[in-house]
Amino acid sequence: MKKIRLETEPSHLKEKASVATIFIFVLLIVYVLGLTIPIVWAVVVSFMDKNDYANYFGILRAFDQGVKYTFDNYKFSWENLKVLTITTEEKYGIPNLLLNSLFYSLGSAFAFTLCPVIVAYLSARFKYAFSKILYSFVLITMTLPIVGSMASEITMLHNLGLYDTLPAVFILRFNFLSIYFLILHAQFSSIPQEYTEAAKVDGASNFRIMFQVVIPQSFNTIVTVFILSFISYWNDYQVPLLYFPSYPTAAFGIYDFVQNASPEGNFIPIQLAATLIMALPIVIVFIIFNKKLRVSVAMGGIKG
Repeated sequence: MKKIRLETEPSHLKEKASVATIFIFVLLIVYVLGLTIPIVWAVVVSFMDKNDYANYFGILRAFDQGVKYTFDNYKFSWENLKVLTITTEEKYGIPNLLLNSLFYSLGSAFAFTLCPVIVAYLSARFKYAFSKILYSFVLITMTLPIVGSMASEITMLHNLGLYDTLPAVFILRFNFLSIYFLILHAQFSSIPQEYTEAAKVDGASNFRIMFQVVIPQSFNTIVTVFILSFISYWNDYQVPLLYFPSYPTAAFGIYDFVQNASPEGNFIPIQLAATLIMALPIVIVFIIFNKKLRVSVAMGGIKG
C-alpha cells in the first residue's frame, strides 16, 4: 500500500496568518468604537443640563456627581421645534414632521423598489435582445453626473401642475436607474429556470410565475432594498425642501432647528435631544428588521 503523505502548512505561514488576523481584528474594534462612541456621547449629552455642558464636549463630566441629568432638553425640543413653511406660512411641530417623513419615505421607498423589481425581472428572466442593452444603459447612467437634473424636474412638475405635491415625488421615484437594479437582476438570474418551466407545465401564467414562484425566493433581497431606501429617504432633507416645501419632513426640521436656533435652543444638548427624537423611528425600524438588514446581498444571490 502507498503511504499517504500529509502536507502540513509551514509554521511561519500560520504565524503570519495569525498576525494578520489579529491586525484585522484590532482594526475592526477601532472601527466599531469610532461608530459607537459618538452615539453614546450624543445620548449622554442630550440628558445634560445646558449649564453642565462644559469643556471637552461634556464627556469628561459625564460621571461627575454634580452633573444633573434631565428630560428638559427633550421637552424643550418637542415644544419648540416648529418649521414655518414659506408657501402656506403654517407651523409644523414634531408630530406633523414625523408624519410627513413617514409618508414620504414609505411612498418613495415603495416606488423606488417596485420599478427595479419589475424591470430587473423582465430583463433577467426573458432573454430578449434589448435586455443586454437595458443592462448596459443602467451601468452608463450610473456613471454620469446628475448635477442639474433637479432644475429640469422642478420645471417639468410646474408645467404639469404637480409641483409641491407628494404624489409627484413618488412618480419621480418610480425608476430603475440605480444599483438596486443590478442587485435584483443578479438575484433573479440566479434562480434556476427549471422552476419557471415546471410552473408553465402546471398552467401558470407569466404574471403568476413572477409573484408566486420568483418573487418569494427573492423576498429577502427585496425587503432589504426597501428598508435601505426607506432609511435613505428618511434622512433626506434636500428633496422635500425643493420639491414639496409645503410638507416639511423631520430631516428638514432638524436642519431648520439647528440653522435658525433661538437663543434658548442654541445649545448642543438641546439640539442633540431633537436629533435623537427624529432618529427614533429609524432605531425602531432597525430593531424590528435587523435580521433583514444583516442579510448580505451578493451579486448572484443572497448569503445569510
